[in-house]
Amino acid sequence: MWAVQLRSLLWLRLRRSRFVSRPNRFLVIAESDGDLLRLHNRNTGRLGELLRPGADLLYAPKESGRGSSTSGTLIGVSTDEGLALVDPPTQAKAFELAWRRGYVNWLSGWCPTRTEVKVRGVKLDYEMLGHKGMVGYLELKSAVYLDQLGRCSYPDAPSERGLKHVRALEVLRGEGRRSVIAFVVAHPSCRAFRPFVERHPELASELARASEAGVEVRAMRVLLGTEGSVSLDEPDLPVLLA
Repeated sequence: MWAVQLRSLLWLRLRRSRFVSRPNRFLVIAESDGDLLRLHNRNTGRLGELLRPGADLLYAPKESGRGSSTSGTLIGVSTDEGLALVDPPTQAKAFELAWRRGYVNWLSGWCPTRTEVKVRGVKLDYEMLGHKGMVGYLELKSAVYLDQLGRCSYPDAPSERGLKHVRALEVLRGEGRRSVIAFVVAHPSCRAFRPFVERHPELASELARASEAGVEVRAMRVLLGTEGSVSLDEPDLPVLLA
């Protein structure tokens, strides 16, 4: 058993609703007190195991006065074990706060210098500066799919974009740059990360090759609380590539 030491990162003002349908990748229909709501969904994965009829949802209501065709943004989905944080931008914000506050041990001594950096034909999430002026790059991914063995996986749908990111990081590592691909595991029952071989075998193979070439594959677990808290639970979750 792990010694749980939650580190609070941010608080969100959330409301509850129930899942009805998902007409397209970016839209979720929910019900609250008999009214139907249109919620913006920023997670383009399948989320089939989470978004089931009647599932409890948490969403961030839109700010007053802002024109929008939706009532808010989907943030979390209830599971038997707690809440899954499904919103990638919220995951990224939590990651950045944990990094800047020194909670991520494998990023000690490194600081972000630029975001959305175009390099080797792709955009990577972070450029970073480390010891003795060493430059590195980090790409962040979301992993909320949970299998029956308690492992969270990426991607839950084939991702050519993700494949390009892994290949670019491998090239950068070969040029002497620190290269990291990090997965924000945001399901409360997840105990380890693994690539989703069954959904995208080519990406899983590429990730293993990149790791052998020196690209760091990391995973961290964040938790969403019922009161809207987002906390860092485990900064260095086991990664299973074999």
